[in-house]
Amino acid sequence: MPLDSDIRKMVQYVIENDLAAPKVPRGRVPKLKKVWKCSSAYDFLYGQRAGYYTGLAEGLMLERHKRTLTEEESEEIFQMIEPYTKSLRRYFAYYKKRPRPAGRTSGSKVSRRP
Repeated sequence: MPLDSDIRKMVQYVIENDLAAPKVPRGRVPKLKKVWKCSSAYDFLYGQRAGYYTGLAEGLMLERHKRTLTEEESEEIFQMIEPYTKSLRRYFAYYKKRPRPAGRTSGSKVSRRP
């Protein structure tokens, strides 16, 4: 049985709002890593959001039809998230460790004088 169209619209709406939302400050990443015992905030946050979207659809299905998603409906959710994968990964790339430019140390400053 295909997902109800309003459940599809709700999940898509939430994904699009997430992509437009301001990012959590990078300063919170160390706490996130410690609390959730993860080594990559980038991967953790992407997986957490993908799971959240599936859980959102699951909750709506439970509330409305008193049952969990079928395998077909779960696949439909996955296919609905898939077109957003690149945008979501780009959104969460903000939390990746960035390599330092060559020749700079943590304490050095760049002079802007000619």
